[in-house]
Amino acid sequence: MDFFSEKDVIAPCNSGCSFCFLNYADVLGNNYLFKEVSSEEIGYIIKSVHHQVKQFKPNEIIAHADDPYNSLYIIVKGSVVGEIVDFEGKVLRIEELSAPDTIATAFIFGDNNQLPVTVTALEETRLLAIPRQDLLRLFRTHEKVLHNYLNIMANRAQHLSRKIRMLGLQSIRGKLAHYLLEQVKTQRSDQLQLKHSQTQLAEIFGIARPSLARVIRELNEEGIIDTRGKQITIRDSNALSQFLK
Repeated sequence: MDFFSEKDVIAPCNSGCSFCFLNYADVLGNNYLFKEVSSEEIGYIIKSVHHQVKQFKPNEIIAHADDPYNSLYIIVKGSVVGEIVDFEGKVLRIEELSAPDTIATAFIFGDNNQLPVTVTALEETRLLAIPRQDLLRLFRTHEKVLHNYLNIMANRAQHLSRKIRMLGLQSIRGKLAHYLLEQVKTQRSDQLQLKHSQTQLAEIFGIARPSLARVIRELNEEGIIDTRGKQITIRDSNALSQFLK
């Protein structure tokens, strides 16, 4: 995708405009890239760097895997999903992101700066893009933004390492146990409210939905979990931990 073509640009987005800051001040202020950066400074940054905002419809493909990634995408409205599709058409859902997240932060640099996944809008979505050269100039003039960017990359690397570990678990029980125990840590409760459906979880695990449904049913029957739709109560966390070995 040529992000900086004129197609679907949200006018009057252009060099030096204040439109983007006025319309997206709150979401940019909550973006980790601008953590501990004042709103006045964010306004100056957005006005001083070349950027564009484009909008996408639900289920519209934003960019394909292996497309060149020469601009940093910041989600200012909506949400996206990153997926890998193999030669047999099997979909592996890697990550869901929503405003104010950034997309594929680490892949804008390097010798092979291509997107690792296909990025699709989950709902009406708007992305603000900053070209790589402008991003580099921003790093040189705003050390705090550079520090935040490095933290984002480190956090994403840790997330991907956990993802790889989960995918490396051979059994479906192991994959589900890893996911549920991670949610217990995140939500700080044994009573979980999941944001993913069984279909979405199957895509995350890279398995067939009926296989996942069978394992969930078995764990319910064994008294390890109690499932009510997207609400899951962990009855025996020790039993779940055994599936990780």
